[in-house]
Amino acid sequence: MEQRDQCPIRLVSRVDSTVPRSVLEEYVGHRLHFALRRFDDTIRKVTVRLSDQNGPRRGVDTRCVIAVDLDHGGTLLVAATAAWPTVAITAAARRLNETLRRRMDREHVRGRRAPAMIERPRARLPPDRIAGEHG
Repeated sequence: MEQRDQCPIRLVSRVDSTVPRSVLEEYVGHRLHFALRRFDDTIRKVTVRLSDQNGPRRGVDTRCVIAVDLDHGGTLLVAATAAWPTVAITAAARRLNETLRRRMDREHVRGRRAPAMIERPRARLPPDRIAGEHG
């Protein structure tokens, strides 16, 4: 079976973290590989943005936003906020997987039901109820 090249993943990081950027890039690639492998043929590009919401203050302040450009032209955005960048990345990747799964399930169901909704079979009347025959 021919394997398609993985979609490009771009990491934009504005986080002053103890985790080196190379480690974050590897972690993002690993997490998104598992989150998106079922949907690889529908994804054109992925952008991951990490930002520090509170600056030097501590707390739940690392926000991860993942934007996915789909082959048919749509874009999906998911976000997660956590105290640590890796936790935010994991949560956002999980949400992205769930969102894509629900979207693909909806499109699959719509595609299956559409013809049935267009052509509905007409109800058949019993022979004794056909117009012109009164009993």
